[in-house]
Amino acid sequence: MPEPDSPKKKIAVIGAGFGGLSAAIHLRAAGHEVVVFEKNKEPGGKLHRHQENGYTWDIGPSLLTMPHLLEELWTAAGQNLADDLELIRLPITCRYRWTDGTVIDENAAFWQLPEVSAFLDYARGLWDISEDAFLRNALDHLPRQFKPANWQKLKHFRDLSNPATLDKVVRRYFDDPHLIQLFNRFATYNGSSPYQTPSAFNIIPYVQAKFGGWTVKGGMANVAAAVGALAERCGAELRCQQMVTELRPIAAGWEVQCGDRIERFDGVVSNQDALTATDGWLPHRLRKKFIKRQLHKRDLSLSGFAMLLGVKRKYAELSHHNILFSDNYQLEFEQLFKRQRPPMPPTIYIAVNSITESELAPYGCDNWFVLVNMPPNPEEELYWTPERCRQYGDQVIDRMSEYGLRDVRESITERHEISPAQFQSRSMAWRGCLYGFASHGTLSAFKRPAMRPPGLKRFVFAGGTTHPGGGIPLVLLSGRIAAGLLNEELEQS
Repeated sequence: MPEPDSPKKKIAVIGAGFGGLSAAIHLRAAGHEVVVFEKNKEPGGKLHRHQENGYTWDIGPSLLTMPHLLEELWTAAGQNLADDLELIRLPITCRYRWTDGTVIDENAAFWQLPEVSAFLDYARGLWDISEDAFLRNALDHLPRQFKPANWQKLKHFRDLSNPATLDKVVRRYFDDPHLIQLFNRFATYNGSSPYQTPSAFNIIPYVQAKFGGWTVKGGMANVAAAVGALAERCGAELRCQQMVTELRPIAAGWEVQCGDRIERFDGVVSNQDALTATDGWLPHRLRKKFIKRQLHKRDLSLSGFAMLLGVKRKYAELSHHNILFSDNYQLEFEQLFKRQRPPMPPTIYIAVNSITESELAPYGCDNWFVLVNMPPNPEEELYWTPERCRQYGDQVIDRMSEYGLRDVRESITERHEISPAQFQSRSMAWRGCLYGFASHGTLSAFKRPAMRPPGLKRFVFAGGTTHPGGGIPLVLLSGRIAAGLLNEELEQS
């Protein structure tokens, strides 16, 4: 990327998650001076790693889809992705297990099954109408997409606007309860219930089928490190362990306070959780409107309870990614969203990237990242005590035996629990929920906190709690869109 002779404007990016870093890179490509503030000691947001006694665990997103979006980010920076990251395509994206002994591998043969192919034909239409118009553009730019070149895609609008839930449409294509549960599971990619999420989100399995499931050499946390390094090579200044404590709008810009230091910036990109930011340091009028109109009327997305397990043996039953499905999915989501209590028995996710790279665990051992969906962190401060974490973790571990994973507890040499309260503390996620609001209701995709809050100039949100949604690919797009919106506003002023 060529160094500009004189930067156009000075931009503050608050938060070095993927959305903030993506925005920083695109703003540097536009010639602006960029400073990125990050409260943690390394970039990456919800994705980071923990290392201990020869084990390396990724914490956060453990699957990469749509890898071409990483390539696009490197291209925007004038560099080559392959120089910094080695992407590995997984032959089995996920292995699904049930207590009745059924095992389904999500691989190339799975996507070619007749009933699955029929479902993908339907879901392809959702992708065709959404990819350019929705995923790559700000919502207020949607009218620009209704041009002759896109008219052919409008035939899929009926499927996109179908008010039926994801579960109801899945049941139209599948009779096997295992396949119904498998495809319902994709609603959890944005922390939602398949029984309340609109059917438009059936786009998610199509994306996984089309682009495959990937990991990265050395672990997924290497993606965060590489994107952070790319931003710095582009000329962005990355200030880790620097927490912004206050924002003040001023004439033609913002004052950003970090500790005792106050700096003036021409514009701000906030990669902080939009719910936390709106209720925290944004103007009182926005906070009041936010609480009245949104927070008390909408479901929050799911949080998580995680365990980092060092296991001193190999389990042939496991693949790189695994789902151990609960016997009653509807009851599980009732516990999560209606009762607001930890599910039991839960669906259990286990990622074991030492199966793909043995160097990530001691010889003969494996590193398990175990995740269970949770309601957001309850307001009772003492709920997730260390003792409560240990007790619930024991229940999850004991449950694994029902899927043929014998003697897991006896095989554990390292163990660490991560509660919703800890997710909340590290990433400042609102009550620990991972994706902001749940995607419940027909228009939920259009009701995320706005990228440009009304009444604020030269300020945009980026990240998984705003448009177009959560997960590494969409967050990278969010950063690109945010940079474009801010750049557009700066050029007009």
